[in-house]
Amino acid sequence: MAKSHGTRRKSRSALRKKVREKGRIPLSRLLTKYEEGDKVVINIDSGVHKAMPHKRFQGKVANIVGKRGKAYIMEIPQRRTVKTIITTAEHIRKHKDA
Repeated sequence: MAKSHGTRRKSRSALRKKVREKGRIPLSRLLTKYEEGDKVVINIDSGVHKAMPHKRFQGKVANIVGKRGKAYIMEIPQRRTVKTIITTAEHIRKHKDA
């Protein structure tokens, strides 16, 4: 059988939820407003497939650059380049230091 090369391959442990995190998403996470310049941590919610960032960005710290509809535009510095990611509020949380 051919090997799968999908976006969620090898992500069994990276996208697994803890027992007490399963179920509905808290409204406070959806209603949190982020401003430009805020630092956020990308924490992928595997229960929401829409606007899910790639698993390589799980746990990375990003800067909010702008907003596009309901989604947020973020930039992540990686070596010499800067990656731009567009995702919704379900997959991001405020950074503790910011």
